[in-house]
Amino acid sequence: MIAVNKPPRDSFKQRHHVAAFSVLEHFAQGLVHHARDHGGVLTEEQILKAVDSLRDQENLFDGAWSVLESDMESIKAREKAAVRHDPFGRLLVSRFEYLLEGGEAGDLEHGALSRSILQPFFKVIRMMVGMDMLQEIDGEIHAIIEAHADEDDELRDPTEYWDHLAKEPAVALRINLVFARMALHFKNYEHRKKWLMQLVNDNLPSGADNWTFTETHCILMLHALFRDVRETLSVPEHSAELVAKLGSENVATLRTVVKAIENDYAVLKKEG
Repeated sequence: MIAVNKPPRDSFKQRHHVAAFSVLEHFAQGLVHHARDHGGVLTEEQILKAVDSLRDQENLFDGAWSVLESDMESIKAREKAAVRHDPFGRLLVSRFEYLLEGGEAGDLEHGALSRSILQPFFKVIRMMVGMDMLQEIDGEIHAIIEAHADEDDELRDPTEYWDHLAKEPAVALRINLVFARMALHFKNYEHRKKWLMQLVNDNLPSGADNWTFTETHCILMLHALFRDVRETLSVPEHSAELVAKLGSENVATLRTVVKAIENDYAVLKKEG
């Protein structure tokens, strides 16, 4: 029997590793039984037949599927994080919320971002930051909420206290770290900007308004997302804290990325 090392802590990647490995373990056991029945030797044809025999054993994959299905439901909930009961997702969106239609930016015809961007936005966050880190910070933020609100405190309902929560230093630090990690992926700025535009447009929900995520939208959104990273880098003692967390090379990359976005934003404003 193939040994499966139990992960030290529950995480998105580790859960899926164990689930997938359990399927491989069942398959390997089947091959072992076939080998025993054929003198310890398996031919290519017998291996292929063994694979075919697994196709009809739907229950073999039930365990792995249940893990995947559960996490996919969690991801779908994150994609709809504009709903008020999701503090972490709501805080991430708050960085560029003023650019969304219906707010300060007005309507789509005047350059606002469609709210249909939320689904691809969270896909980008997952790809660049990773589910493990997102889940860890999500748990930390919920712990902070619990620690700073009494049972009868009206601020306990996240609907009522976004500004209060966002200004909590421990929360701001974690949100800033998410966007710093994200910004590092824009080292090759022009290439990554085009990649982001393509990914967002390819992943807008079906049936959404006839809207396209343009380069102008992209520049405005990046400028908003990395605002706190930019401000952190401008304060020596704060940038030193980033160096301690990310390393001097990564912080140098952040400065390059922020400057590229600032240049884009300045051109945009001049043309506007």
